[in-house]
Amino acid sequence: MAMNKHRLIFVAALGAAVLLAGCATPPPPDPNAEVPHCYKTNKGRVIACTSAAVPSLNADAEAKRFVPDRDALTVYVVRRNWGDGRYFVKVYPDGGPGIDTLPDTLVRFKFKPGTHSVAFEFEGKRQSTTVEGQAGDIRFVRIDGTVWAWKSTYEWVAEPEAATRERALKARLVADV
Repeated sequence: MAMNKHRLIFVAALGAAVLLAGCATPPPPDPNAEVPHCYKTNKGRVIACTSAAVPSLNADAEAKRFVPDRDALTVYVVRRNWGDGRYFVKVYPDGGPGIDTLPDTLVRFKFKPGTHSVAFEFEGKRQSTTVEGQAGDIRFVRIDGTVWAWKSTYEWVAEPEAATRERALKARLVADV
């Protein structure tokens, strides 16, 4: 009889634990919500968050289909590198207002056909690259960041489009301009 009582208590405790675990699971994020994006460590610790809301998860997924816009030159600025740190790096389209990026993020610009300048700024130093294309073209450019305790560097890096496209798929859209 004592064995059955212990078994019953164990089963009841196990059932309660399973039910409570379901209550503790956070709901999935709303795919239509435009909220600030936070960069986290691989252990889930928040390092930095954008001050402004970013496009929704649905907009992020749509941008990563890389569908050409027949009326615009589409440029993806990708910031995804293993050695990147927590710093905000502002990206400027054609000298326009800056957009904050974090590690593992991307920005999509839609330009008129032609030649355009895309720049970024870090610690007061501005670097730019030129992108050229026609309506319906898609271009990828990548910012490579390396952060060490004694020095941090950011630069434009040239790599095959397929490699940058692959990085873009793993990055979070933070602006769609």
